[in-house]
Amino acid sequence: ALHKTRYDVGELFARKLGVPYETVPEKLTMTARAILREKFLAADIGVSGANFLLADSGAVTIVENEGNARLCTTLPKIHIAIAGIEKLIPRAQDLPVFLRLLAGSSTGQPITVYTSVLSGPRRSEEIDGPDEFYVVLLDNGRTRLLADAGKRESLFCIRCGACLNHCPVYRKIGGHSFPWIYSGPIGAVLTPQFHGVENAPALPFASSLCGACGEVCPVKIDLPRLLLDLRADIQDHHRNQAQHPLERWGFRAFAWVMSHPRWYRLLGWLGARIDARRLAWAIPPLKAWLQERTLAPMAPRSFQQLWRDREGSLKLKAGR
Repeated sequence: ALHKTRYDVGELFARKLGVPYETVPEKLTMTARAILREKFLAADIGVSGANFLLADSGAVTIVENEGNARLCTTLPKIHIAIAGIEKLIPRAQDLPVFLRLLAGSSTGQPITVYTSVLSGPRRSEEIDGPDEFYVVLLDNGRTRLLADAGKRESLFCIRCGACLNHCPVYRKIGGHSFPWIYSGPIGAVLTPQFHGVENAPALPFASSLCGACGEVCPVKIDLPRLLLDLRADIQDHHRNQAQHPLERWGFRAFAWVMSHPRWYRLLGWLGARIDARRLAWAIPPLKAWLQERTLAPMAPRSFQQLWRDREGSLKLKAGR
């Protein structure tokens, strides 16, 4: 909910929960706490994820700063933890390394506020915890990815979010532009591999390839290379598919204009004087595309014109 303002949250609470409209963050927090606590107390089953799974003991590790996960795992009678198979680490002795990496790379903390290691249902002498405890290991394409020597490092991700924080594209468009659970550079890498490049062909191209994601990744995933590899896979997939006639015509027209400088300059001149955005809304494919995007206005003068003016100005100065 980072994209919501306190006014949005206050309006949402008033509409959905029937509480008075409020914009003070502390009061909104208390309202959420009071209502959610009743939900937690009444729940029969709590479903959680897991940050790490310890292979030597079967324990589930959950790290958080809010405390909601601990309510979810201790109050209901049944706790079900669902985690991808890549969350497994060999031993409990390895856990501190990952905890420091995760907290430091995500929020800059030495360690998160809550670190829970859950090893099963509550014992007879314990008063907290579920009566039943289940761990569900999720594959969902992970073993297939593990078999790919060139891309298996995608599974090294510990979900710290460092690549999201440093990605200029993600900072501009936000997480809601990504169609699945994982967003940002790691989402652009994982989603096509879990669901097939044909189902997420645009994601690997949602990157400037600046390399910031690879630089900050604490587990050294080569995200820029993986994005390039996936782009190549998508192009190979497109070559094997029948191209839409309109798309084929569009690329041919684009190639022709780009190879004829006079037409390129003429169309650029017209685009600067005609509201190209209004014209684009009249074309059905572009209209659908523009419903979720803002088309920037064309510059009144082209780069070539500006460059010629600059050269002329330099010559005048040199002549003086």
